[in-house]
Amino acid sequence: MEQSKGIKIVFLMCLGIFLCMIDTTIMNIALPAIQTNLGTTLEKMSWILNIYTMSIAVLAIPLGRIADIFGKAKMYIIGLFVFGFGSILCAFANTGDFLIFSRFIQSIGAAILFPTSMVIGVSAMPIAKRNIALGILGVTQGLSAAMGPVIGGVITQNLGWRWVFLVNIPFCIAGIILCFILLQVRNEERVISKIDWVGCVLCSSTIFLFTLVLVKGNAWGWMSGLAWVCYVTSSISFVLFILVERKVVSPMVNLQLFKDRIFVGASIVVILSNLFLIGVTVLLPTFLTKMQNRTELTASLLVTPISAMIFLVSPFAGILLNKIGKVPIILLGFIAMSISYFWLQMISIQSSNQEIILPCMLLGVGYGLVVGPITILTASSFEGELLTASQSVVSMLRQVGIVLAVAIFVSSLTHNLTINKNKIEQFAEEKVREIHVDKKEQDKILLAAKDKINENNLEESNQKKQVREKFGVTQEQKDALIQQTVGKAIKDIPENYKEIKKVEITKQVTKEVEEESEKINDEIQKYSQDISRYAEKELAMSFTDLYKVSAPIILVCGLVSLLFIGRRKESI
Repeated sequence: MEQSKGIKIVFLMCLGIFLCMIDTTIMNIALPAIQTNLGTTLEKMSWILNIYTMSIAVLAIPLGRIADIFGKAKMYIIGLFVFGFGSILCAFANTGDFLIFSRFIQSIGAAILFPTSMVIGVSAMPIAKRNIALGILGVTQGLSAAMGPVIGGVITQNLGWRWVFLVNIPFCIAGIILCFILLQVRNEERVISKIDWVGCVLCSSTIFLFTLVLVKGNAWGWMSGLAWVCYVTSSISFVLFILVERKVVSPMVNLQLFKDRIFVGASIVVILSNLFLIGVTVLLPTFLTKMQNRTELTASLLVTPISAMIFLVSPFAGILLNKIGKVPIILLGFIAMSISYFWLQMISIQSSNQEIILPCMLLGVGYGLVVGPITILTASSFEGELLTASQSVVSMLRQVGIVLAVAIFVSSLTHNLTINKNKIEQFAEEKVREIHVDKKEQDKILLAAKDKINENNLEESNQKKQVREKFGVTQEQKDALIQQTVGKAIKDIPENYKEIKKVEITKQVTKEVEEESEKINDEIQKYSQDISRYAEKELAMSFTDLYKVSAPIILVCGLVSLLFIGRRKESI
């Protein structure tokens, strides 16, 4: 009976995890619709997206500790209420600034929900059955983050972007009702302790400044003055935080956690696995929509196999943990992710659905092999305050991994696009000299080509038509040239023969002008085709080169699995 109730509590906690994790990625597809509707800037759109993950990273540890002191069940209910209230505010936002504020309110609820969900869910099961709870909760984490773009695409296309937030409301209401039925809200166990406010401020400032420079570094410049202020201040705050936590009676984070090699290894893997998962779930839909001209919904559906494989593989990975060991299964997960990245670097503008889906499936398999065991390893032998601390730290690190992924991959993509656009412009300059028109006309054609390159307008047929219509030899130009040439030819012909010869010469000149004009038009059309094909190839490589470079890095990161050799320290 108790185990049955425990399973129900675990699934109730999955609701909280699902809500806060899915909202880290569900907005990715909805962003263009939001920007159009609210008429806001790209800068504000960036903050609408990033304020959520940054706030969870900053607040997860302090709010996890507060939940220990004031009661985890109560805090979970508060978390659902705040998250639901923030979702309502988001849905009715009419300006970019108000949507940023609303996302911040929503993120406070999420920062409460994630660590408390894990702690309540794990504690609901006896230690002997704890891996079941951890497996279910772990699957929910990976699945919800990966499903975000798909659900966001479906809702945005069929109901509008505001429903991306409104769909949260009934789940929050249902969750609150079930909490009062299943959880011991009154007289629940609490930690009798004071809040470590100094540690709270230092911890929050460390994470805030670190994530801030990750979000803004590309715009500021990674070596700019503002970036260095963040680097130095964050580092100083971190050192002071460690010193304070070693001395204080009731620390914000119990540093005993980090004496456990297994937990340290699992924490590193949490960052790395989320980094490489988000590297695909964020960039690949952009590639599909911008380069292959697919709809947002189609793009989101093509990455759905990642979610499907996480859902299928994660539970089995948790079961295999005790049978084949920690190192082989986690290493195998990183190898699968590396192969998927190597596969993705071969996609192109012409790639079929199958060529997109198969590497996505393999990525889901790799992530599933990692996330199942890691969820278990971060919590399986901890109790009480250590369990809460471990899940708060993991919640923070997961969000750091997401912010880090966006910072690294978006910054690298921007760098690649800049370099490759310069290469395309150089190619255009070389090729335009092959067109047999005067230099002034060549410069006009080159300027138009550069405009198209900077607009990212790679639709070949449209580009060819526009260049040809604007710069090809027009009928008026041909008529003027024919008239001018014929006039010169008959100038010295006696008046008696002028009319007779004019007809003959006009016919001959018209033929020559038509042939020359057609030749020039063909050259312009070929120029347009060459630039379009070259641009498509180079801009596609801006995306795929990221996967090419990352593939061996993922293999090296897999060596982190060696930290799992041996047993967990019994003292913890």
